Amino acid sequence: MPVRVEFIDDAIEDLKKCREAGTLHLFLKKLVSLEENGKSVGLPLGRDLTGAYKIVVGDRNWRIVFAMNPEETVATVWVAGDRDDSECYDLARRRTQKLARTNRSAASLAAVMLQLNTRQQTDKRKRK
Repeated sequence: MPVRVEFIDDAIEDLKKCREAGTLHLFLKKLVSLEENGKSVGLPLGRDLTGAYKIVVGDRNWRIVFAMNPEETVATVWVAGDRDDSECYDLARRRTQKLARTNRSAASLAAVMLQLNTRQQTDKRKRK
């Protein structure tokens, strides 16, 4: 079942780093698959991240960590980037704790892609 994929602010920053590293296309393939197929594209996590999922990207050192809402209609990405398991999961824990203390805001996959594209175009104009 298709789901809406959204990103916390920190995960948007992660995607910006992926764009700069030239790996954004690999993450987008996995994110589109998540959008089309839901949580089945991820592997469930345990311990204090029970209820969250990971998607392995590229060379197996890259991860997307996300959680589903109870209705399984929205996947919220917490982490996306070039990280090994332990670092990735520690970061996910810290970010979820931070979210619990603040008002949660998230942006859709389409909004994030527009934001990244606009920033890339602006960066190109500045270089000319």
